[in-house]
Amino acid sequence: MSNTYLETAFNLPVTPDEAAMLEECFATAAEISAEFVSIPEVDELDAAKTYYATRSSAFKAIFPVQAEEEDPFAAFLSLWSDPDFPSFDAELTIHDDRDGKGQVAFIHGQEADVSALASLIQKVCKSAMPFGFEWAVVTDRVIPDGFGGGYFVVTETEIFGGSTHWMMEETLQTLRAGA
Repeated sequence: MSNTYLETAFNLPVTPDEAAMLEECFATAAEISAEFVSIPEVDELDAAKTYYATRSSAFKAIFPVQAEEEDPFAAFLSLWSDPDFPSFDAELTIHDDRDGKGQVAFIHGQEADVSALASLIQKVCKSAMPFGFEWAVVTDRVIPDGFGGGYFVVTETEIFGGSTHWMMEETLQTLRAGA
């Protein structure tokens, strides 16, 4: 048996408003994952509505309530491929950049949801576009197909990239089809 880890670490240049929004998004994801423990003795949907009401106007503009959805966080939860598990599984630290001209978000994690992070960056960090980051997949034992990685390049309209395994398979299929 082997343990597999997806690891990433990258710096993302952000404006102060974007930094604040990233922090709010990470805190919101944590609160949703904890099933709104800060709002006791209320059913989950009412707790979601109460918590959503406390979000900033910037958050509500980026992730508005969708008329066809009961859950006010439906737009936010669309960042994840499985909205039942809304966790970035990453750490966020904001610091001033070296030149003192802006801020940098340092995002890192072991088991990070890189797809959700790419979607978040696309929604929140417009000043950084286009932006790219990489990740590695490693195992604690040497096994076939136990290593890999990937990348995403994020623009305002698209997210390009994927895993090295997926890219390798696509290349092999293309070569085999041409042979």
